[in-house]
Amino acid sequence: MSSIPHNDQEVELSNAISSFFVSFHIGNLLRKCNAGKEKGVPVIDIFQYKLCNVFKKASLYMQIKTDSFRESFSKNTYYRFLNSTKTNWIRFTSLLSKEVVDKVEPLTSSNRVNAFVIDDSLFERTSGKCTELASKVFDHCSMKYKTGYRLMTLGWTDGNTFLPINSTLLASSKKSNQYCEERTFDGRSIAAKRRKLAQMKGTEAMMELLKTAMSAGHKADYDGWSVYNISKTEGIVNYACYDSSLSTGYVIGTILISIAVMAVYLIIGYGLFRRDDLS
Repeated sequence: MSSIPHNDQEVELSNAISSFFVSFHIGNLLRKCNAGKEKGVPVIDIFQYKLCNVFKKASLYMQIKTDSFRESFSKNTYYRFLNSTKTNWIRFTSLLSKEVVDKVEPLTSSNRVNAFVIDDSLFERTSGKCTELASKVFDHCSMKYKTGYRLMTLGWTDGNTFLPINSTLLASSKKSNQYCEERTFDGRSIAAKRRKLAQMKGTEAMMELLKTAMSAGHKADYDGWSVYNISKTEGIVNYACYDSSLSTGYVIGTILISIAVMAVYLIIGYGLFRRDDLS
């Protein structure tokens, strides 16, 4: 990394991130996910700068504004890297988390059960009405509609440690609930596939995240999930989207059965307690 740390904490942070990059082969993972450049500053330097800023709670904008930006690349190079439509970040996080799991799993007991965890939380953007695919999202905590997305995260756990594998932002599938329309990209590109994923139903998006995790080598201990046809050896097979809505016949039948059962209990109760003096 070309930036020069200004104090001991920044030196320690820079050394820790460099060691992490070497231990988990970040450069190779970036290449596998199409995060590359034909010439100029290596992609890994830009990515390391971005990661350092996250831990320092710094930003490129403020560094340029305060004239403290000392990197060997320009802000245009930085933003082109972040906005690249070719980089598959979901696959990158899936591969990286597999590297971390391989380091963590041998350190725990073999009796622990490994499992996948799905979390679907509100990702609020109060001033995001001009953000692409920002939608009206129902918050089950406050029982109100809010502006933003749903953040679906797939994670791995052994009962003690939790590691996120991948995630995706979900917008409303209804155009009437979307504040800002999506941009148009080639349907074969990663950008177009991500926008399609963002407008899927939650169950369908969950299956896509699981497929990516399994293709990266992630595994979990389970006897089998018959609802989604998940096999230990073959992964996800024969997935079908089930319709949970009830037909009119089922509703009427349920009401009639409930009335019949109630009538039986009333007759039994009358037979048992008709001679009792309740006055």
